[in-house]
Amino acid sequence: MSQELKIGLIGLGYIGKIHTIAYRDISLCFSRPPIRVTLAAVLRSRLDTEVDATQNYQLATTDPEEFHHQDLDVVDVCSPNALHRQQVESALHAGRAVYCEKPLAATLEDARAMATLAQQTGALTQVAFVYRYLPAIRQMKAMIAAGEIGEVYHFRARMFHGSYLDTDRPMSWRLRRSESGGGAFMDLGVHLVDLTHYLLGEVATVRALSRTFVCERCTLPRSTQSEFVDVDDWTLSTLELKNGAVGVLEVTRVAGGSGHDTEMAVYGSKGAVSLQMGDAETLRWFDPRRQQWIRGAIPAPCVPGERPSEQVWPNQKYSQGEFTNCHVAAAYDFLLNVAEGRPSAMDFQAGLAAQEVVEATYRSAQHGGEAVRFPL
Repeated sequence: MSQELKIGLIGLGYIGKIHTIAYRDISLCFSRPPIRVTLAAVLRSRLDTEVDATQNYQLATTDPEEFHHQDLDVVDVCSPNALHRQQVESALHAGRAVYCEKPLAATLEDARAMATLAQQTGALTQVAFVYRYLPAIRQMKAMIAAGEIGEVYHFRARMFHGSYLDTDRPMSWRLRRSESGGGAFMDLGVHLVDLTHYLLGEVATVRALSRTFVCERCTLPRSTQSEFVDVDDWTLSTLELKNGAVGVLEVTRVAGGSGHDTEMAVYGSKGAVSLQMGDAETLRWFDPRRQQWIRGAIPAPCVPGERPSEQVWPNQKYSQGEFTNCHVAAAYDFLLNVAEGRPSAMDFQAGLAAQEVVEATYRSAQHGGEAVRFPL
């Protein structure tokens, strides 16, 4: 008999809708899952939007007290970054497991406080570092861990979006440091930082540059009033890892012609591995013995402690695209962990570790690329 888990969601903007789709898809994408998801409550800043939340959730409210008074097993936080700490702390004090969108918080101080409270309460937590679930990333991890590419020398990753290239796009919370904590690197780079930690290890030193190209935007659509943009459009971060490997992370939200372009490649003494979004279910591996790139499923042992991809990743018949599949896999894996009482490898400590690198990147960029060393 399956175990029921009652979900409370905070925030039903774009990413909140994606999380809702993920929860609803679990019962459709997997045969006889051991959990049943009940979408019990959603907390929003407004109810008079284009989405009737009551079509998906048993309760829709703007009252935090009413929301937290519900019988919930998991609270999922999808609100603007600056609100994460207060909302997460309320959920932790109420004894709930907490799933939080990335980044963990808008500031390093908030992230540290949240990670500390999670440890003190013993709560099960997870940050939505969903790209860890890409089958090609799982294969990459297994191959690197098995020594198939030898000693890692260097790596490169990029995430290019074109979403803010339109200068008529108005201001939003993502473009205000007080609400977001940062721009492109906070929004996108945190994913690449987490993948670096997951695949390769801890960071020792950061050197970075960043730029804001669109410095003013209209306050509202078609408004003549403008507002200063104080977050980055583009950031380049060069990392030295504790194990000696070096690499570059580059992110932008003003890349013309880019929709959701993400690539990652790791180069070692015996070969290389790479992936590209759009084909992220299969890995490319360079075999120096044959002097050629090999594409496809490459035999490698599953990483200990992780569920095999086929247990949490929707198969091709049920696929709704890589991005949605990532969120389905992440949500399903976390709920299975909650049902089993099993900690997640992407807990708030992992979120804090990524936040520290984001903070170091911004500190370096503010000082012209000066080296920032860990610990901060």
